Amino acid sequence: MEKPSITGRGRGQTRSREVRLPPLPPGLEVYRPADVLGSSVLVVEDEAAMQQQLRIDLHDLGYRPSAASSAPEARQLLERERVAAVLLDLVLDEGEDSGFELLQWIRHHHPGLPVIVLSAAQVNSASIRKAYELGASSYFVKGNVPMAHIYSDLAARLVERGTGRPGSYRFGGLEFDPTGRTVKFGRGEIHLTQQQTAIVLFLAQGSKSATARDLIEAGLFRSNAAHSTVHSALLTLRRRLDELEPGLGQKFVRATARGYHLVALHD
Repeated sequence: MEKPSITGRGRGQTRSREVRLPPLPPGLEVYRPADVLGSSVLVVEDEAAMQQQLRIDLHDLGYRPSAASSAPEARQLLERERVAAVLLDLVLDEGEDSGFELLQWIRHHHPGLPVIVLSAAQVNSASIRKAYELGASSYFVKGNVPMAHIYSDLAARLVERGTGRPGSYRFGGLEFDPTGRTVKFGRGEIHLTQQQTAIVLFLAQGSKSATARDLIEAGLFRSNAAHSTVHSALLTLRRRLDELEPGLGQKFVRATARGYHLVALHD
């Protein structure tokens, strides 16, 4: 039975806050820690009935679901909204390889975004291998596992917040370990400050570019911090990354008119 309240930490203090967990739908006795509730989950599924069922279940479990019926629609949504995880149907109407291409696109543009693949029952071992090679966080065959298993895995990936092993993020040849506050690239390794680690972790967890306002609202800076303060901190982070390789910071922490995002790199 789930507890009605949890204890959280805020700015050096321990506080107790009430967490109202939505009632579990029948048959969905799943793992869902309170700190992942409210996460935005994108469902990429072209079968209307399946898409609707996933959206209903996710909503009932306390998530904020959105949906796309095609790869182009999913890309457009990921470019304008922050998403915490994706449930991806590999076989979409526009082509047999469209799901794989979308997975590859997500890994290139949003390296830290967990992607749980849902595939048709006629899946083969080559498809499973290819999906994992392209960066799938998990792989499930529709109808072969209980939905509760899939939703529990979703919660676990949200807790991990990464595409690789728990506790580490891989962006091509660059590895980020938030626990050790280290970044490795090639044979080099650097240590980040606590704030720099928090910034990289925040950028890794989202799919949309983050603005200075997003970073302030996330509590990474004082609520009254100027946007120039945030940009200065990101410039300092980039310079720190340049110690691994000249120009690495600008390549890894990409800045556009929409904000900052991380890019997979290769050594």
